[in-house]
Amino acid sequence: MKTFAIVNRKGGVGKTTTAVNLAYVLATSCGLRVLLVDADGQANATQILLPSGEYAGLGALLRGYAICYDELTVHTDVPGLDVLPAAEDLWALDLEAAGGNRGRCYRAVRDMREAMEEDNAYDVMVIDCPPNLSAACVSAILASDAVIIPVLSDACSATGVGDLVDQIASLRSLHPELRVAGVLVNQWHRSPVVEVSVAYLREEGLVPVYDTVIRRTDKVPESSWARMAVQAWSPFCSAARDYRAWVAELLEKEGIQHGKA
Repeated sequence: MKTFAIVNRKGGVGKTTTAVNLAYVLATSCGLRVLLVDADGQANATQILLPSGEYAGLGALLRGYAICYDELTVHTDVPGLDVLPAAEDLWALDLEAAGGNRGRCYRAVRDMREAMEEDNAYDVMVIDCPPNLSAACVSAILASDAVIIPVLSDACSATGVGDLVDQIASLRSLHPELRVAGVLVNQWHRSPVVEVSVAYLREEGLVPVYDTVIRRTDKVPESSWARMAVQAWSPFCSAARDYRAWVAELLEKEGIQHGKA
């Protein structure tokens, strides 16, 4: 089972949109069994893919209240796509981890992944991480094969990638095989400053930058208001087509075959 953590310490760069559309395309276009884990206390991915309600979700797993993943995962109305929901209780987890068994918290998602692999439950797990290296985020990264970094084409996003890569590298003492799969440029549009930012990322060469960029379109914020993946809201808009092209690039680079991982 391949596992990808969608990570950036900066908010508003499209982490949730990336995670939701990656999971949606993998399930619908590629026929893979996908679990999306919402590790962000804002629970935006949960709100997009699941009806309103109270869910035990990731907080229960990280606190050790539940140890069986099938007690916590929820089916969506998209065949092949399940969600491990988030709730606001994730915000309190860092304080609890600081005073309790932080090691257990950090191992929780990895232990869940190993159980899923034993059961052959899913082909791909996608984890939507919060905009900080919280306990939930660290647990997610330590359970992942690779990190995907969404960025905007601005100076803060471009120059902040190096610091984030260094922080991810510091976790390799706990997870030696951890790597950054690539940087995904979101909200791309044709302008000199955007071209400069993307060129900077590619020329720095700290980590790979995907060939595919996700174009800016109002259909993305519209889809968030509608609480739908942009793939479902406007499947032929530029961003939806770009996400499908990016997923094809990701599958090729990661060696994932349609129908199995």
